Amino acid sequence: MRRGLSLVLACLAAAGAAAGALADGDPASDVLPTESVYFPITAPSADAQSALTSAVNGVYSNGNRVKVAVIAAPEDLGAIPSLMNKPDEYAKFLGQELMGFYVGPLLIVMPSGWGVYDGGRSVAAENSVLNGINVNGSSVDNLVRSAATAVQRLESADALKSADIRPPYVYAQSTTIHPGKKTAFSFRVLDDSNRAAVAVTIVAGGKTIASLSSPLAPTNYPNARSVTWPVPRRIATKGVKICMTATDAAGNKSATSCMPLKVAKR
Repeated sequence: MRRGLSLVLACLAAAGAAAGALADGDPASDVLPTESVYFPITAPSADAQSALTSAVNGVYSNGNRVKVAVIAAPEDLGAIPSLMNKPDEYAKFLGQELMGFYVGPLLIVMPSGWGVYDGGRSVAAENSVLNGINVNGSSVDNLVRSAATAVQRLESADALKSADIRPPYVYAQSTTIHPGKKTAFSFRVLDDSNRAAVAVTIVAGGKTIASLSSPLAPTNYPNARSVTWPVPRRIATKGVKICMTATDAAGNKSATSCMPLKVAKR
């Protein structure tokens, strides 16, 4: 789960994009750009993790969004242990750290209670639901299960509707193409709604020679997606590149990501 941030930052640097103020010492800011849940360093049971993961996946399946950070101990806050059991303060802190990747409902769960942040927008609907739910912080498992219950009730109450304003990121990958043969082009997509479509163009000599597409689909960042192209027998040997643009369900469009393609000799 924690492998995601280094990949994101490397791709952002390659694409010339700014990563923003990430990794300020709290582990959740390293995890949540690519994941929807931060679990405590003292790992909960597989059953407890599954309960929360399923609840969060259900939110995305319904077209809504939420990210959750379960903070069981000061070590889960890294360099800012002073925010332990101050869930509202940490929610704002973490939400602002994540804004380059995610602007939407962010739920913090600590033994002392709940915190919620949504990019500075009203969280009255979320708090109305959370005020009626007690946190069980007697163990890591119970804390995680409390988070699962909260997510389910927030979704049932329709309290997680939030305008999606962040565009996706798409990262084309360079590859070698072989004239006269099919080539699969791999790419990775990152979007805070976890769903995006991708338009692909192949350019040679400054002209588009092929247009491909990948439909609206999950954007699980660690798992690359791909499109296939039957490469023509005759194609320029230099100046060939692939360009990709991602669009999420709300119509937010990414910057175009291009990478050169190497044309193999026949």
